[in-house]
Amino acid sequence: MSDYDWIDDDAFCVTFVRGLTPHEALAHFRVEVFDGDDEEGDYEEGLVSARPAEGGTILSESLGFAGTLPEVLSRLSSGTVTASVFRNVNAVASFVHYADGKEVLGFDWMFPGDDDSGPYLAERTELGLAGEDAEGDLPEALKLAERVTGVRADGSSETVAAHCVFEH
Repeated sequence: MSDYDWIDDDAFCVTFVRGLTPHEALAHFRVEVFDGDDEEGDYEEGLVSARPAEGGTILSESLGFAGTLPEVLSRLSSGTVTASVFRNVNAVASFVHYADGKEVLGFDWMFPGDDDSGPYLAERTELGLAGEDAEGDLPEALKLAERVTGVRADGSSETVAAHCVFEH
């Protein structure tokens, strides 16, 4: 988890995008993209930060959920793959994986239940995100996102390369 120290672990949305630069990923939101970092306190809501990562880009939102919206994920995953890990302050959580504009997998990573079907079952079971012993924890949800996208946080991921404000 040390590579993800920048996540506000109370309420967040983190979206992994394979093969796109931070600017390319944010362009899919169809709003103005700004270079560099910005202070989260400058915005009431809607700040999406893009961080370079091994294999692509990681988008992060504090208190946001744009990375869970089908209209965003279908555009963002066109020609590539994405995975979003979301949790809000009420412990509502989701993991959503899209490939080439279509949803492949979606489930509640905090309360995965006795799920014994669907894509990536072996990986989800190994990580404790499926099966009768499933417990659901943030490090495991992030690890699954890494596995399905091939995108991993690295030393450069601590720095925001670009951001946008997406009001939804």
